[in-house]
Amino acid sequence: MTSLMRRVLAGGWLASLFLLTGCADPSLSQLEETLSDIRQTSSSEPAMVIPYVPLYPTQRYQHSEARSPFLPPDSIQDSAYNALAGGENGPDQQRSSEPLERFSLQELQLVGTLRMGGRRVAMIATPEGEVMTAQEGNYMGTDYGRITAISADTVEIRERVYTQQNGWQIRPTSLTLDDER
Repeated sequence: MTSLMRRVLAGGWLASLFLLTGCADPSLSQLEETLSDIRQTSSSEPAMVIPYVPLYPTQRYQHSEARSPFLPPDSIQDSAYNALAGGENGPDQQRSSEPLERFSLQELQLVGTLRMGGRRVAMIATPEGEVMTAQEGNYMGTDYGRITAISADTVEIRERVYTQQNGWQIRPTSLTLDDER
């Protein structure tokens, strides 16, 4: 190594030593003492004090024979059952359900109609990809919908919907060929 290089290296060491001593702060010793105190204290949480809970004698429930407060009174329950079971616009609960009643009307799609023996028949696609035929009087949808009319591009349906305020209501709806679902 040349003497010039030695001087530059020695000067670099001196410069870095000068910079490091400039970083020395008199409050660093105080910081070291604070950190030492923190390290010496225990890090466990204080013990949790559980208050004493007195033991109460068991009590016998004396109203077990009475109506449950979580169920409606019998008079309301019977009238609600009668309203759900039928009424003026209520559905026929005794009939067996038809295949298209497994799906909501939003899931069903009218893919075509055709005339068979003087009657119009609707071609309905299910979400499972199956195409089923339906004619006037058939039921479809989950709201007791019944087909009332079939035209070249529309199937008219009357659904029966129950509300607490009005009981059973008839709601007209339809499926059309141009519905994009």
